[in-house]
Amino acid sequence: MTVTEYEGHVAAGFGLVADAFAANFDQRGDTGAACAVYVAGELLVDLWAGTTDRRGNTDRTPFTHDTRSVLFSVSKGVTTICLLMAAEAGHLELDYPVAHYWPEFAANGKDTITVRQVLAHQAGLIAPAEPLTAQQVRDWTPVTQALEKQAPLWAPGTAYAYHAMTVGWLAGEVLRRASGSRPSQWLREKIAEPLGLHASFGAHLDDPDLALIGEPLPTAPGAPPVIDAVDSAMLDRVMGLGAFNGLDLFNAVNRAEWLEPEIPAGNLVTTAHDLAKLYAATVGEVDGVRLLQPGTVRDARLPLSVGAPYVGVDEGNRWGTGFMIDSPRRGMTGAGSFGHDGAGGQLGFANLEQQLSFGYQTLRPGGVPDDRAEALCRALRACL
Repeated sequence: MTVTEYEGHVAAGFGLVADAFAANFDQRGDTGAACAVYVAGELLVDLWAGTTDRRGNTDRTPFTHDTRSVLFSVSKGVTTICLLMAAEAGHLELDYPVAHYWPEFAANGKDTITVRQVLAHQAGLIAPAEPLTAQQVRDWTPVTQALEKQAPLWAPGTAYAYHAMTVGWLAGEVLRRASGSRPSQWLREKIAEPLGLHASFGAHLDDPDLALIGEPLPTAPGAPPVIDAVDSAMLDRVMGLGAFNGLDLFNAVNRAEWLEPEIPAGNLVTTAHDLAKLYAATVGEVDGVRLLQPGTVRDARLPLSVGAPYVGVDEGNRWGTGFMIDSPRRGMTGAGSFGHDGAGGQLGFANLEQQLSFGYQTLRPGGVPDDRAEALCRALRACL
């Protein structure tokens, strides 16, 4: 059996994580990936391996410590951190109606929907009523205006369903109205710069550290769809707003139309070690910076949306206030874990009691099922 050669370092006692990382290449199809773990503010695992496609052709280059890539819905956890920080700073209250900050949002029966309900995927606005264009997505305001005019799909407070893309504009506009900063500015000024991270919503194709997303791994025969009970036109709007091919995101993501706008639910671009460092600062101090207080974390990880969604299948996920929390599908490091995964296998999370954080990025999207991130988490749990 081939044993992949990786670069980086692993602290004593965490060798099983390195073994699982190598096995992701040798047995589970990884071609370029990285994994990082912080414990008590110290980087104990920092691994990378494989190659990248930086120019959209067959010319491969080594995956390096600084290789950045799109982490898809990992973005949602980072956007959540922005809003929680804004709440701690007194800019907003999570249990106030969205319309308190964004009056136009009250239209068509949405006057009672709270900021927390938006973050918990309970707003009933999983897709724009009419397809949007790529230019409208780039311009931000057309998206928020389209969503503020809509009626919710269900009575507020009675159901939930995953807001794959729209939650970024819903939460982001609340942040903008309440604090004056959209998520990209908040991330840059209050998170990335203080912590020394190379993390942003969106990037340019000529970024020398940007690696493109590769061909996905195959899906097992008979694997259930992630979202069912909707027609393809609706699914396209849920996943791509109509502006991108929502049925083929792994190709759409490598184009400027996806990469260059600010998409707070879907186009965070960073590295595994910077993702882990960001989450480390939500549960402790890192380089003199702490992003969230313990009480905020404990409140945000309380379960709010569980069980069968209004639209789609029950994969076993559980959501708190914006975060995925530990569940049968995403064990992370067990009770108390909070974070978010992303399409194709990406994952970032932290655990307050363990003073631990984790980041994993991969350039080869997973099929269904995809065990790479969970294999790393199982190994990490065995090391604790």
